[in-house]
Amino acid sequence: MTTIISHPRVFVLALTLFISVSCASKDGSPEIALVGSTPGDEIIKSMLAIPTDTKIDFIRWNLELKSKNLFVLNLVFGESQPNTLGFKNGGEKRTINGTYLLQKNKKKSDFLEIYQLESKDLPGKISLAKLNQNLFHLLTPQNRMMNGNGGWSYSLNRKVPVDSGEMMFSSIGFDEHSLQTVFDGRTPCKEIAAEHPEMNTDQSCFKIKWRLILNRDSATHEPTTCTIRNIVSNNPRNTTGRWKVINGTETNPNLIIYKIEPDNLADPILLLVGDENVLFFLDKNKQPIIGNEDFSFTLNKKVRAEEDK
Repeated sequence: MTTIISHPRVFVLALTLFISVSCASKDGSPEIALVGSTPGDEIIKSMLAIPTDTKIDFIRWNLELKSKNLFVLNLVFGESQPNTLGFKNGGEKRTINGTYLLQKNKKKSDFLEIYQLESKDLPGKISLAKLNQNLFHLLTPQNRMMNGNGGWSYSLNRKVPVDSGEMMFSSIGFDEHSLQTVFDGRTPCKEIAAEHPEMNTDQSCFKIKWRLILNRDSATHEPTTCTIRNIVSNNPRNTTGRWKVINGTETNPNLIIYKIEPDNLADPILLLVGDENVLFFLDKNKQPIIGNEDFSFTLNKKVRAEEDK
């Protein structure tokens, strides 16, 4: 049975209460909630006003972009606790509050949307490129994608994924002349296992460590062979294969995809090129796979000699 409020004053009071509750609910929850873990190198320490002598293996991010252009950034950082996903002594915690500006770019050769975070607790702005509705990536002061390492990347993932929508950037054009390029990274396990059941991961698998070596022909610089090294549940696995470059997709002709064809997998591994330093794993529908608070589905170009771990 429908209840009719006949008295004007009662109706106005009820309407006011409804609006207040609705607004409070909207303002109290984030419009976008992002999580991820990034390296703790010198550039990010500087951006976050963390003393340079602080020992940091990685930084765990929980970023809430709220209404009225407000943000709350909760960080935990420190040295990693061996054989866990946590920090020694729980890590150091910090909360940063501030405002953000959404910068929209009409150029199709650039990032279409960049979120710029500003706070009295930060020495400068922190910029995040929106790659699609679920995947964001931290940028350098020069608006280039930040390059991570073999442990963590600079990608942030939507905490509760939504319809991904179209990609909101274009792969930055570059001429790759290196005869061999190496990419490293660590990703969650189960999503990759679902895409490639031949990997035969066990139920306890929560991360995969990757090293991807891409080779080019010495004369033509065209893609030739590749080598993939995985470490799954402390078990090293090595395979070879071939790879090729796909220029453009059905919805975005400005994207570049590396199609990796390992000898031991039925389906190829698809990697979206962010730029010359950063690659993103795609699913069979050519949509980025979304990570979690511990790892993202991102590979980073190895820029200096490091020992295999």
